[in-house]
Amino acid sequence: MKKEAIQLERVLTTNDIVFKKVFASPQNSHILTGFINDILELGATDVSVENTYAIDDFREENEAPEIRYTQVDVLARLEDGSQVTIEMQVFPQRLFRERAFYYAANIYRLNYGKHILLDRQGGYSKGESKYSALRPVYSICIMAENEFLEDKIPIHEFHMYDVKNKIFYRRDEKQDVVTMIFLEIKKTSEEMKRNIKTWFDYFNKGNVAKDAPKYIQEACTIANYKNLSREEAYLISQRQKSMDLTQAREDYVWYEGKAEGKTEGKAEGKTEIIKILYANGMSIEEIATKTNISEEEIEEMVR
Repeated sequence: MKKEAIQLERVLTTNDIVFKKVFASPQNSHILTGFINDILELGATDVSVENTYAIDDFREENEAPEIRYTQVDVLARLEDGSQVTIEMQVFPQRLFRERAFYYAANIYRLNYGKHILLDRQGGYSKGESKYSALRPVYSICIMAENEFLEDKIPIHEFHMYDVKNKIFYRRDEKQDVVTMIFLEIKKTSEEMKRNIKTWFDYFNKGNVAKDAPKYIQEACTIANYKNLSREEAYLISQRQKSMDLTQAREDYVWYEGKAEGKTEGKAEGKTEIIKILYANGMSIEEIATKTNISEEEIEEMVR
């Protein structure tokens, strides 16, 4: 069947195809390295992607909707063997924190015994325990919708920590075993460092200031719809339609339950649905008409 022409006015940098093309293409390793160093401040110089971008993966998923990948969006390894997972989360998801920690812990576990892969310096002795192959894992979760609704802090960083004795649980007393970082790109703070604020601009608007670091400007150029291949543009539009349909179905179920008086247990999800509708361009007046919720209450939800 002939593919229809796709006209895209703007490609969202949070779209999974665009996201992975920018950060998981081998030729863009300098962009990934810049992002990791801006967020983690590790001073990494040798960053390799372990699940590289391939349009074939998205083509297969489009042709077989039942296929759902469970891997993280980007998995990278640093020169010391540490690994970084980067996940772009577009919609609120129940138990996302549990899922994110599961991914990070699983990556940590999978390094068990991988001395040949991890030992880039040639210093491994055959007599060492297989546990010595375990390396730190840094999990970066980019949230297009707020995850921590109780505050206005844009960056949350979690470590394993002995609260009573004020001691970090670390490997060789230097590196954390697992570090979890959540970037909520709808939030902002005057205390944010310049490069991190620039990345927030990139994810929110798709463009940055002229004096932004060159690697972030290059990310904007790659994500520009004019620079996408015809197939990429087509698959992006199809995936967006699929996401919109899924969200519409969820909204429909909620509306039907409300109409039938079956809203038990829905209060927690109601606010998230309202936020999604608002974020997708529906006005407060339209939401109020469709949901019979007052405009004042909706304004409080989306604030």
